[in-house]
Amino acid sequence: MSDQPSAQASVLSHRIEVSVPLRTEFVTTLRTMAASLGADAGFSIDEIDDLRLAISEVVSSLVDGEGSSDDRIEAAFELHDEGVIVTITTDREGASIELDELAATILDSVVDRYDIDGANVTLVKLASEAATRTDPTADPATSEA
Repeated sequence: MSDQPSAQASVLSHRIEVSVPLRTEFVTTLRTMAASLGADAGFSIDEIDDLRLAISEVVSSLVDGEGSSDDRIEAAFELHDEGVIVTITTDREGASIELDELAATILDSVVDRYDIDGANVTLVKLASEAATRTDPTADPATSEA
């Protein structure tokens, strides 16, 4: 699976990258960015809250682990015509994101798709009207016609 949407599947209109210290007080910065971009993508209030909750769950799983005060979270927000893709990673040496059962259940409920690859998590959230259209990370060769 590619983390980047296919040109046929989605049009990327904006990409914003943010780097913050890996501390709980900075999750608000990422949640605020998600809310703003979700509103720009046409999300409902519930969809915005869902995306904010997903970001909180991922960041909480990182903050709970051991780390130094120099560790950082990198978040890339991509605004597409169908929704928002958020990729969260950390520069913490040897980091691997591991969600507990509750966090995984929450992510299953609040985003359309998520993928974990070591220290990288990709969250895909579609606007409700776009949810019936193509997933922005789907491979058009494998999508149903």
